[in-house]
Amino acid sequence: MSLVDGESALRGALRGAGHLLPGARPGIDGHGPEFEAVVDGLWRAYADRAPAGTPVMAFGPLIDAAQFTATDYPRSFPQLVGEVEVFRGGDPEHRALIGDVDAGRDWTGYFEPSGMTLVPATCQNVYPRYAGTLEAPTTVFCRSWCFRHEPSEDPVRMVAFRICEYVHLGTPDSAEAFRADWLELLLDLFRGLGLDVAADRANDPFFGRVGRMLAANQLQSGMKNEISVDLYPDRRTAISSSNAHRTHFADSFGIRLPDGGPAHTACAGFGIERVAIALLATHGMAVADWPGPVRRALRLGRETV
Repeated sequence: MSLVDGESALRGALRGAGHLLPGARPGIDGHGPEFEAVVDGLWRAYADRAPAGTPVMAFGPLIDAAQFTATDYPRSFPQLVGEVEVFRGGDPEHRALIGDVDAGRDWTGYFEPSGMTLVPATCQNVYPRYAGTLEAPTTVFCRSWCFRHEPSEDPVRMVAFRICEYVHLGTPDSAEAFRADWLELLLDLFRGLGLDVAADRANDPFFGRVGRMLAANQLQSGMKNEISVDLYPDRRTAISSSNAHRTHFADSFGIRLPDGGPAHTACAGFGIERVAIALLATHGMAVADWPGPVRRALRLGRETV
């Protein structure tokens, strides 16, 4: 059970303990050393579940804009997208830019698209790398910084955050087995860390009227299952998900099975900061006082028994 009674109380406790360092805008707080130690522990604890020989990949916050467009994310979630712009002008444009900066005027018109966007989900970095024919079903473990433009005063809803996940590419049966098996594995992982978690069908925040139909179909099909934690007294908070994509990404990036048919994909992961905050809300802001089994599972040094 959570030790906090609302968003404001949780945010204040995290900042007071030095776990979150206030940013100039909602959702871009920095992190203190104990918070990062918990983040590292979560990454390792999930990595330990990898089958032998699993490829491990780590990515930065950027993705090629053409590859990003191929995922269909701009069509489905334009409200969350972050596009990167850069300055390509010469000396005259630079002088004009400086003049506008010094005068306090808007200076962003001097910048233009870079051909890169901020990546909203770690798995999007994986699919382009498997274009072609799969020799056998493949599972990849990966993490990256991600961005979604949904600023909020809720400390668990960040604009910039990290996701670690397993991504599976294979047959219809292997992808569905992966989604179901790794949902149970995630529940077991979080329960072992003392979190009060539950799983249920869910849907993504698709945009607009068509998006409402897509969300209803996703919910009905069971393609997305979220794991939530009892964080606030008036609602549960999603911290993790296990998702089946069918052939969506295989069709976008030309990922084929040996028989020539499109591969099926699935992913299972969690927002690392969200889980770290859930642990702090559950076990207290003093990490040294956490239960010994939790500290051992996250390799947080000297255990408290």
